Amino acid sequence: MLSLNEIGVLLRGAREARGMSLADVSEITKIRSKYLDAIERGEFAMIPGEVYLKGFIRNYADCVGLDGGQVVARYNELRLLKEAAALKQLEEERLERLQRNRKEARTRRINGMLRALVWTAMALGAAAGIYYAARALGFVTWNPPWSG
Repeated sequence: MLSLNEIGVLLRGAREARGMSLADVSEITKIRSKYLDAIERGEFAMIPGEVYLKGFIRNYADCVGLDGGQVVARYNELRLLKEAAALKQLEEERLERLQRNRKEARTRRINGMLRALVWTAMALGAAAGIYYAARALGFVTWNPPWSG
């Protein structure tokens, strides 16, 4: 899986290759050390805003001898890939929910029809029982044509 941490690893590697500390980079770029450290760890949410983050990445990269524009372009590419993967996952989850809901609705419909069938059979059975009991007791004298 692609990770935005690649940017931090790249910047840390370039900084260490030049023998620079975070304090050195901070002094040159005027970016607070806590933000530089957050970038190296891939904790971009600590940076107050995307515009600042991209500016910090560009300045940090330029300071350690990398092409800041290329590093920011790679960050953008990785971010878009990460967002696309997240959107794909959301769509897959939505489709799974849709299938599950359809299956549950079908099960509810079938159960409802079975309940209606059982209640209808019980009602017909009760009606037939009442009819034949009433007939046996002499309350009903009418014989339908289909009864023998």
